[in-house]
Amino acid sequence: MNRKIAGACALAMALAVTGAVLATRAQSKAAASPSPAPATKVALAPVLQGEQQRYFSAVGELEAARQVQVAAEAPGRVTRIAFSSGQQVAAGALLVQLNDAPEQASLLRLRAQLNNAQSRHARTVQLVADNAATREQLDSAVAQRDAALAEVRQTEAQIAQKAIRAPFAGQLGIRRVHAGQYLQTADAVASLIDTSALLVNFALDEHSSASLVPGQAVQVQVDAFPGQVFEASINAIDPLVARSRMVQVQATLRMQKAQQARLMPGMYASVKVARPPGQQLTVPETAITYSAYGDTVFVAQQTGPGLTARRVAVELGERLDGRVAIVKGLTAGQRVVVSGQLKLADGMALQAVPDTLSQERWP
Repeated sequence: MNRKIAGACALAMALAVTGAVLATRAQSKAAASPSPAPATKVALAPVLQGEQQRYFSAVGELEAARQVQVAAEAPGRVTRIAFSSGQQVAAGALLVQLNDAPEQASLLRLRAQLNNAQSRHARTVQLVADNAATREQLDSAVAQRDAALAEVRQTEAQIAQKAIRAPFAGQLGIRRVHAGQYLQTADAVASLIDTSALLVNFALDEHSSASLVPGQAVQVQVDAFPGQVFEASINAIDPLVARSRMVQVQATLRMQKAQQARLMPGMYASVKVARPPGQQLTVPETAITYSAYGDTVFVAQQTGPGLTARRVAVELGERLDGRVAIVKGLTAGQRVVVSGQLKLADGMALQAVPDTLSQERWP
């Protein structure tokens, strides 16, 4: 009897232990298989195809139509400075006077010699008319008169070189000369810039040359005035393609007088040249994820009843009105993530929600 009771107890204990083990394993499996993660909420926008205005884009530099370094044509000591830094000057205005006392003294002597030679020439002409002098004597008098006149004009030119003048009207730069300073030939005294007309120089790929013509409209922007567009037109296209396979182009800015003081030569400029419209795929700029490894977008693809994210590498084109052209990587009608992509990874489930952060714009 006791043996039967002991056997029954042992069997009950074994069943209890087995049940506990099975329950523990079931709990472990349940813990190891959690419920699927909730879908990530994102805003989607379609890839659109349509005719869009296209541009050639380049980086250029502003240049004054006339700009020079005003320099000494002859050596000499500075006796007078007739300008200040940043001054507006007229064409021919005196800027710096060099010592010309020796040349002025020589000019007095040479003018006296010229007067004497002219008088001698006049007397010789009369003597020849009276048959009192020979033709050779007249030729000698003419030569002496002309030589004296040439020496006077040479000295006058040397004196003129001692006066450094503005070659055209414009604005002077910072003064680089001081009273009493000795200048050598070609020493600069200041820069002179005519800001009434500005040019922009830039380069485009040789493939664009067939679409460029003089007079073509150009849009120019500078960092100093963000968001402001300055109009220009092409005035010259270099007929020679450089070894870099680029074509040099120059355009003239069309500015009002109030704008002339705002732009300065030497500024870097973003240049856009219109070209014929064409069919392009575009997406909102907010869809693009930029990185050192390339530009990508997340495409929402249908996977069963739901959506999943797929990262796609894209090649970008031009930007216009908040949209960017897609050269390669997408097809029309696909939907891309425009908000919430920073927390995405390939294969994640998506839940589309209205886009309240951006507005679709399509010209």
